[in-house]
Amino acid sequence: MDDEVLHGYLQHHWAGSTAGVSLFRRVARTHGIAEVAAALDGLAEEVAEERATLGRVMRDVGTSPSTIGTVAAKVGAELGRLKPNGRILTRAPLTDLVEIEALRIAVFGKRSGWEVLRAVADDDPRLDAALLDDLIGRSDRQLETLARLHLVTARRRIAS
Repeated sequence: MDDEVLHGYLQHHWAGSTAGVSLFRRVARTHGIAEVAAALDGLAEEVAEERATLGRVMRDVGTSPSTIGTVAAKVGAELGRLKPNGRILTRAPLTDLVEIEALRIAVFGKRSGWEVLRAVADDDPRLDAALLDDLIGRSDRQLETLARLHLVTARRRIAS
């Protein structure tokens, strides 16, 4: 196992998870459809729990989060809020839809990370294959939920 590459990979995913948790929490707080917001709040908690699991995986393989990467991810998450939507003080009607698309991308990225770790788990006893299988399954369920919420939001924002 090339620990330098593995450590760097995990640090990148930690930075991504930092931005992802921030995004999930913000979207759950600001989404304009109450039932979608409630479902997103539950997903935000799951994603935060998985970030903690990633931290444990990192410790198990002998690495820790990069301070610079974590700070950069937090700054990036905040800068992502500044998008041209023609409005200064209010949300654009499509914001709810576009933000769920961003969440789907984030979960797909997280799932890809778990898949990579699972692919090398058989060669590295520090990685728990059963845990990684569970995390991949959780990601699949989250993607299914987000797909449903995406369509609910689309119908309410575009078709209404």
